[in-house]
Amino acid sequence: MAFRKLVGSYKDYTLSSHVIEAGYLAVDVDTGSLRIGDGVTAGGTEVGGGSANSLGDLGAIGSTLSAPSNADMTLQTSGTGSVIVNDTFQIGSGAGVTTILDEDDLSSNSATALATQQSIKAYVDSQDHANQTGDLSIVGSTIGSPSNADLTLISSNGNVVIEGIRIAGTTLSTEDSSPGLEIAGNLIPTQNGVFQLGSASKRWQTLFVTAETVDIGGATLKTDDDGAFQFTSLDGGVMEIGAGGAVFPEGSNIGGRAIPVNGTGANGNRPVQLVKIFRSDGSSVLSDVQLLAKTADLTMEFNATVEDVPVFSAGGFGMTMANGSTFASTVATAGRGITLFQF
Repeated sequence: MAFRKLVGSYKDYTLSSHVIEAGYLAVDVDTGSLRIGDGVTAGGTEVGGGSANSLGDLGAIGSTLSAPSNADMTLQTSGTGSVIVNDTFQIGSGAGVTTILDEDDLSSNSATALATQQSIKAYVDSQDHANQTGDLSIVGSTIGSPSNADLTLISSNGNVVIEGIRIAGTTLSTEDSSPGLEIAGNLIPTQNGVFQLGSASKRWQTLFVTAETVDIGGATLKTDDDGAFQFTSLDGGVMEIGAGGAVFPEGSNIGGRAIPVNGTGANGNRPVQLVKIFRSDGSSVLSDVQLLAKTADLTMEFNATVEDVPVFSAGGFGMTMANGSTFASTVATAGRGITLFQF
C-alpha cells in the first residue's frame, strides 16, 4: 500500500509493513487517512480523516462506531464520570429511550422513559396489597367490586366451582363426596311470607329437627321429654298425642259438638257435662260476662248421654229422696228412671 510523506516525496511502500520515521506524518493515498510515525510501528498511527477511521481496535465510519467482529464495545469513563447520551438511546428497532427515572409510583407513564430497579420494586410492593383487575380490587385473598356494584363470575359453557361448591345457572350443588351443603348460621329469607321451601312438584323428603319447636304462623309443634307430640294453638290450647293416646284441651269439640268430660268419684269414668251454678245475694246485678268471669259457687254434673244409670255411683251409694226412700245407684236396681244430674 503506497503512502505519501508530508515532508518528502511520494513513496511507493506497503504501508502495513513500512515503519514511518518517528515524528513524520504520512497520508494514506488509498483511504486519505493521516498517519503519524513513531519509528517502531508499521504503518504508524491514524490521526483522522478518510472514510473509514480506526480508534485502536474500533472502527468509525461516518456516525457509526463499531467494534471488531464478535468483540464487545465498552464505553468507560475515568473516575466518577458518567457516560451521557444527550438524545434518544435505541437498541435495534425498539422504542427510543430518552431518560431513566427513579419514580416509585410511575406516575409519569412515559413511553420513552425507563425506571430504576428501586422504583420498580417500590411500585410492585405497593400493588401486592391493592391490585386492580379492571374495576375489581384484590386485597390479600379478598376480591372486591366497586361500591354498590355486583360481583359476577361467568364461565364459558362451564360451571363456577368454589372449593367443593358447584354453581351451574340457578343450581347449587356439591363438587366433592360430601352429603350436602352445610350452613353455619340462620337461613332467613329477605322478605316475610313470600318465599317457599320446596314446591308442590319438588318436595323435601324428610325434615330433621331437634326436639324443640316448629313454628307455623304462630302455632307450634314440638315433642316433650317423653317423646309425646304437642300442638299448641295461637290461643294457648294444647293437644298432645303420645303412647297413652290423645289428650285434648278443655272445651274441645268434635264436629262442632262438645266432647263430654268424665264425672267424679271412684267410678267417675262416665261422660258428663259440667254446669256452673252462680249464687247472688240480690244486692248487685251481674251481667253474663261478669258471671262467667267469676268462680262458680257450685258445679253440677249432668249426664252427657241419656241412660238409666246414675251419674254418681262411687262405692255403690245412692241418693235419699224427700220421702225417705233410697235412690239405688247400681245397674241392677236402677229402674228408677233416667238420672240427669248430681251435686
